[in-house]
Amino acid sequence: MNIEKNDIDILKHVESLTEKINDSMEKQGKKVFERYPVTFGILILSGVIMVSEGVKIILGNLGLFDNSPYVVLGVGILILVITGSLYRKLNK
Repeated sequence: MNIEKNDIDILKHVESLTEKINDSMEKQGKKVFERYPVTFGILILSGVIMVSEGVKIILGNLGLFDNSPYVVLGVGILILVITGSLYRKLNK
Protein backbone atom coordinates (compact mmCIF):
# COMPACT_ATOMS: atom_id res chain seq x y z
CA MET A 1 0.00 0.00 0.00
CA ASN A 2 2.84 2.35 0.68
CA ILE A 3 4.00 2.07 -2.94
CA GLU A 4 0.56 3.08 -4.22
CA LYS A 5 0.50 6.15 -1.98
CA ASN A 6 3.93 7.22 -3.25
CA ASP A 7 2.76 6.74 -6.84
CA ILE A 8 -0.26 8.96 -6.21
CA ASP A 9 1.92 11.60 -4.56
CA ILE A 10 4.28 11.56 -7.53
CA LEU A 11 1.36 11.92 -9.96
CA LYS A 12 -0.02 14.85 -7.96
CA HIS A 13 3.42 16.46 -8.00
CA VAL A 14 3.76 15.96 -11.78
CA GLU A 15 0.26 17.40 -12.34
CA SER A 16 1.09 20.41 -10.19
CA LEU A 17 4.37 20.95 -12.01
CA THR A 18 2.81 20.75 -15.49
CA GLU A 19 0.03 23.12 -14.42
CA LYS A 20 2.63 25.67 -13.28
CA ILE A 21 4.54 25.30 -16.56
CA ASN A 22 1.34 25.76 -18.59
CA ASP A 23 0.41 28.87 -16.62
CA SER A 24 3.88 30.31 -17.11
CA MET A 25 3.87 29.64 -20.86
CA GLU A 26 0.37 31.08 -21.25
CA LYS A 27 1.41 34.32 -19.54
CA GLN A 28 4.50 34.63 -21.77
CA GLY A 29 2.45 33.93 -24.90
CA LYS A 30 -0.05 36.65 -24.05
CA LYS A 31 2.74 39.14 -23.48
CA VAL A 32 4.19 38.52 -26.94
CA PHE A 33 0.79 38.95 -28.63
CA GLU A 34 0.08 42.07 -26.58
CA ARG A 35 3.46 43.61 -27.41
CA TYR A 36 3.36 42.94 -31.15
CA PRO A 37 -0.30 42.79 -32.23
CA VAL A 38 0.30 44.38 -35.65
CA THR A 39 3.17 42.02 -36.47
CA PHE A 40 1.19 38.93 -35.55
CA GLY A 41 -1.89 40.30 -37.30
CA ILE A 42 0.08 40.77 -40.51
CA LEU A 43 1.61 37.29 -40.22
CA ILE A 44 -1.77 35.66 -39.64
CA LEU A 45 -3.35 37.60 -42.50
CA SER A 46 -0.46 36.65 -44.81
CA GLY A 47 -0.86 32.98 -43.90
CA VAL A 48 -4.61 33.04 -44.58
CA ILE A 49 -4.09 34.77 -47.93
CA MET A 50 -1.37 32.31 -48.95
CA VAL A 51 -3.55 29.32 -48.11
CA SER A 52 -6.47 30.86 -50.00
CA GLU A 53 -4.35 31.59 -53.06
CA GLY A 54 -2.78 28.13 -52.92
CA VAL A 55 -6.20 26.47 -52.92
CA LYS A 56 -7.29 28.73 -55.78
CA ILE A 57 -4.24 27.76 -57.86
CA ILE A 58 -4.69 24.05 -57.13
CA LEU A 59 -8.37 24.15 -58.10
CA GLY A 60 -7.46 26.13 -61.22
CA ASN A 61 -4.91 23.52 -62.24
CA LEU A 62 -7.41 20.71 -61.74
CA GLY A 63 -9.89 22.47 -64.00
CA LEU A 64 -12.91 21.27 -62.05
CA PHE A 65 -14.46 24.68 -61.50
CA ASP A 66 -13.16 26.70 -64.44
CA ASN A 67 -16.47 27.65 -66.00
CA SER A 68 -18.78 27.25 -63.03
CA PRO A 69 -18.41 29.93 -60.35
CA TYR A 70 -21.86 29.02 -58.98
CA VAL A 71 -20.63 25.52 -58.19
CA VAL A 72 -17.65 27.01 -56.32
CA LEU A 73 -20.03 29.26 -54.38
CA GLY A 74 -22.35 26.34 -53.60
CA VAL A 75 -19.53 24.07 -52.46
CA GLY A 76 -18.16 26.87 -50.25
CA ILE A 77 -21.54 27.50 -48.65
CA LEU A 78 -22.03 23.76 -48.14
CA ILE A 79 -18.65 23.49 -46.41
CA LEU A 80 -19.51 26.43 -44.14
CA VAL A 81 -22.90 24.92 -43.24
CA ILE A 82 -21.35 21.54 -42.43
CA THR A 83 -18.59 23.18 -40.39
CA GLY A 84 -21.11 25.31 -38.49
CA SER A 85 -23.29 22.31 -37.72
CA LEU A 86 -20.29 20.30 -36.56
CA TYR A 87 -19.14 23.19 -34.36
CA ARG A 88 -22.59 23.52 -32.80
CA LYS A 89 -22.74 19.78 -32.04
CA LEU A 90 -19.25 19.67 -30.56
CA ASN A 91 -19.77 22.86 -28.54
CA LYS A 92 -22.64 21.34 -26.53
